[in-house]
Amino acid sequence: MKVHLRVFVEIRNLGKAMNALTDAGITGFYILEYKGMSPQDWKGFSIKEDPESAIKMIKDHAKNAMLICSVVDEEKVDEIVKMVREALMGEKYTILEVPIRRIIISDGKNE
Repeated sequence: MKVHLRVFVEIRNLGKAMNALTDAGITGFYILEYKGMSPQDWKGFSIKEDPESAIKMIKDHAKNAMLICSVVDEEKVDEIVKMVREALMGEKYTILEVPIRRIIISDGKNE
């Protein structure tokens, strides 16, 4: 089975995380930049339910972060996670392992 491995890191730790992932043997990845808040950061906030207020709150209080994603063989996940954890020891990060039931790839030529 394949796993969609997602590693959330602060921007300053992007290089550490990418180096650990490549050293662990991933063969490809994609990166998304996002703004995020941990529960400790937003605890006690009361957000008005209009979209503009929510967007303003996120822009004012959320931190810039990165999401590094890769599809890996399930058998390799534990070793990859171990290497990422060692590389990011003492840093803030989140790792998600999402099982993949199916992958469909189209080159756009043959359907």
